[in-house]
Amino acid sequence: MKAIILFIGCMIVSSLVLAQNKVHGKVQSASQEPLIGASIKVLDRSYGAVSDVNGHFQLENILSTDRLIVSYLGYEADTITPVFDRHMTITLQESGEALEGVTVRSRSESIVDEAPFLNILITESELQKAACCNLSESFETNASVDVSYADAVTGTKMIQMMGLDGRYVMISREGIPNIRGLNSRLGLTFVPGTWIQSIDVGKGAGTVINGYESMTGQINVDLFKPESMDKWYLNAYLNSFGRMEVNANHQLPINDKWSSGVLFHASQLASEIDGNDDGFMDLPKARQLNFLNRYKYEGDRLMAQIGVNLFMSDNAGGQKGFGFNSDLATSSMYGYQMDTRKAEVFGKLGMIYPDKPTQSWGFQYSLSYQDFNGGAGRRIYNGIEKTAYGNFIYQNIIGSSFHQYKTGASFLYDDFEESFDSNTATGLDTAMYRTEKVPGLFFEYNYIPNDKITLVAGARTDFHNLFGTYFTPRVHARWEFVPKWTLRGSVGKGYRTPNALMENSSVWISARELVFNAELKPEESWNSGISLAGSFTVDDRPLNVVADYFYTDFVNQLVYDRDVSSELLVINNLHKGSFAKSFQIEASYPLTERFEAKAAYKHYEMMMTTNGMLQQMPLQSRDRFFMNLAYATNYDKWKADLTVNWNGPMRIPNTDESPLEFQQPEKSPDFFMVNAQVSRGFRWGSIYLGGENILNFKQSNPIIDPENPFGENFDASMTWGPIAGRVIYTGIRYKIN
Repeated sequence: MKAIILFIGCMIVSSLVLAQNKVHGKVQSASQEPLIGASIKVLDRSYGAVSDVNGHFQLENILSTDRLIVSYLGYEADTITPVFDRHMTITLQESGEALEGVTVRSRSESIVDEAPFLNILITESELQKAACCNLSESFETNASVDVSYADAVTGTKMIQMMGLDGRYVMISREGIPNIRGLNSRLGLTFVPGTWIQSIDVGKGAGTVINGYESMTGQINVDLFKPESMDKWYLNAYLNSFGRMEVNANHQLPINDKWSSGVLFHASQLASEIDGNDDGFMDLPKARQLNFLNRYKYEGDRLMAQIGVNLFMSDNAGGQKGFGFNSDLATSSMYGYQMDTRKAEVFGKLGMIYPDKPTQSWGFQYSLSYQDFNGGAGRRIYNGIEKTAYGNFIYQNIIGSSFHQYKTGASFLYDDFEESFDSNTATGLDTAMYRTEKVPGLFFEYNYIPNDKITLVAGARTDFHNLFGTYFTPRVHARWEFVPKWTLRGSVGKGYRTPNALMENSSVWISARELVFNAELKPEESWNSGISLAGSFTVDDRPLNVVADYFYTDFVNQLVYDRDVSSELLVINNLHKGSFAKSFQIEASYPLTERFEAKAAYKHYEMMMTTNGMLQQMPLQSRDRFFMNLAYATNYDKWKADLTVNWNGPMRIPNTDESPLEFQQPEKSPDFFMVNAQVSRGFRWGSIYLGGENILNFKQSNPIIDPENPFGENFDASMTWGPIAGRVIYTGIRYKIN
């Protein structure tokens, strides 16, 4: 009898210890924002779940001895013990956040370990290493994105990835395509740096969920959220050129389900800077107002976001004395103007199913109107773009969380009205109207058998009313073959419709005759790449290394051919080969607990057929070097950063037909760009002082024949280096929580 009682008692104890139960909960960030698509896996078991659109999840048949591994892209994974008697709330910390007052400097910019493609997360801490007045200036401490000036008149900064123009990168705002169409060049200045919470930089063809336009990479910008932003965030900025800037972010709580936030930006540059005494402003005068108001609703099953963005910007450059109110058509001075107005409504909707926690759907949308008026010299431009975008996404699993999928449908509507008044253009209509209607379907499958392997295979089919059917397959794979070392590979196709007049400033600011040889076709390319990321210990500190190689092969490309003649700019579809090979190796290492070094070498082989020959793309360095040194004292009381960029020689377009005094060398010299910043932190915020182009390097004579801007030899598009010299800036950041 005693044996029987003992046996029954053991069984009861065992059943209590190993009871199988149901657990449910929510995965969120430190700011209590739900993390959609977070992975919840049971340690050492082939079982798991994915959080839904509100961050909720549910798991059955869980043992009390089990451990749950919770992970999300860009966040530190956590291992927790299941709780059965209540709703669990799991908070993940963003990679790069400070812990216990000690800043982990290497995490202000980091590889997202769980991402199936090479993804670099740039946090707010990294962005504050420089002034970052707008998105175009937010990559100066990042090795994967290059920044340069487009020409010597407009002052436009452009980005490049893998050596190719930024127009081949899909730039989205919180998953919604944002900088594209007529604003693909200027739109980087439409996003103030103080609005940005983080930036994801993905190299290679991106996910099919967001469209077909990602050809070389994808940049996703996350703005500050209404439910988690500071109650007040104020920023003021002033530099030695006279540029002034004021920014204000304000949280407006409504109730337990509704939250709201307002973001405001105002800036002005009224002075005329001419450091090389050529009579032209090195930077155009500029004034800008930008306002965004967003709301978020989080109910038991429904989540909704809606935002409104209003933007206006005026720019006036060219010869000194040309102003905002000058008339391009009649002025005796050579001028540049671009007045931009934009209005946009955007948002998201999402629904969860409590009885099916792995199932959810979401809808993203955007409606925008943009108006551009301006030009350069006697080339007058007007453009209007009306855009409507909708994207429905449904996600679920197939059997278990090892097999996840997303599918849905999208619709893109673009209406373009452009006019271009120039007596030096042939083959181009003075009025151009184009309406694009593109419905599309997509499916993406994720195979995640464990935390070591990820395979993503996706495809989408879009039906373009003007250019026919686009089929876009893409595959990404990730394999952590040994601890701390991950191999990634990707291949995919991309398409985009070019906008010849707004995407390249060389159209505007030279005396070259514009020759449009054919009706423009969509650009089309294949991109493939491989990367290796890992770390090993050197002197008890981690040395992080990332190496990647990408190859982009263009099936068709819009070619701006300046090699045909110094008197012509021939714009045509690609007739022969065009490709780009990119290799980058980057390493970061904490020299001490508070002093980190980061360096990268980049080699680009970018070949395009111009003037009938396959040759290196002009005005692009084949070799580049990047270095950043960052130091911080306890609690970030003092921070100092130094960034050095070396740019190798660049091929200059052929000018043999020009008069001898206007001919240019075959290659530019190499040069260094050095930036630095020091900041002092306080409980309420920080003050900062910095400098850009500290060595004061400037391209000598960036404008050809500036004394005769309406003459036949004038050309301000042959820019390979900085135009403006050294600039010193200071600012203050003030927060109220």
